[in-house]
Amino acid sequence: MRRLDDSGAGTILGLGLIFMVLGIMTLSLGITTQSLAIARLQAQTDNAAIAAEDVLRGLAIGFPCETAQEIVQGFGGTLEQCHKVNLDLYISVRSEVLGIVQRVHARATPS
Repeated sequence: MRRLDDSGAGTILGLGLIFMVLGIMTLSLGITTQSLAIARLQAQTDNAAIAAEDVLRGLAIGFPCETAQEIVQGFGGTLEQCHKVNLDLYISVRSEVLGIVQRVHARATPS
């Protein structure tokens, strides 16, 4: 004979709800971390492009792509591309955060 009693079902439902909320919080934390890392990488890449453009314009000493390479290595990224077209300088940077590869691009032009 089966029991048709529902005692204990609320506990299981409550635990399931708690684990679901914890899962959603963990997922949102991971997404937030990746978004912040991409924004930080973009800002650092923009700074490297501006510094390289300063070298290209003669405001600093050195070579533009080598300057960008030094700056990118300083914050742990990898300079994938660096090229100039007329007075515009284009760079592409790659970084890995939590096992996810991120790529950003920057362009610096004289104003």
